[in-house]
Amino acid sequence: MEKTIYVNCPFCQGMMEVRADTGEVIQKWGPGERLPEGGDKMSSALKKLTDEKRKRVDLFERKKDELEAQKKKISSVFEQQVEKAKKEGVKENPFRPFDLD
Repeated sequence: MEKTIYVNCPFCQGMMEVRADTGEVIQKWGPGERLPEGGDKMSSALKKLTDEKRKRVDLFERKKDELEAQKKKISSVFEQQVEKAKKEGVKENPFRPFDLD
């Protein structure tokens, strides 16, 4: 059975779970993330996952709304330019490089 040691950081007030035989850090908690005495690691991990999922969904929705707004803006500018071209009409034929031959 692997033995783990919990180490408290005196500087940041965080806590680390360290494997005793190899010195490998298994998990780190910041100052506000400490588990309460007798706390459940699974429930805290599940809470962290749901919070991260909520953040990802919020970011996705925000970016989606920004892209839709950008699309509407570009579409309206295009429609304005089409109306302007119809209103003014073509004054002269555009320059074609083949006419130089």
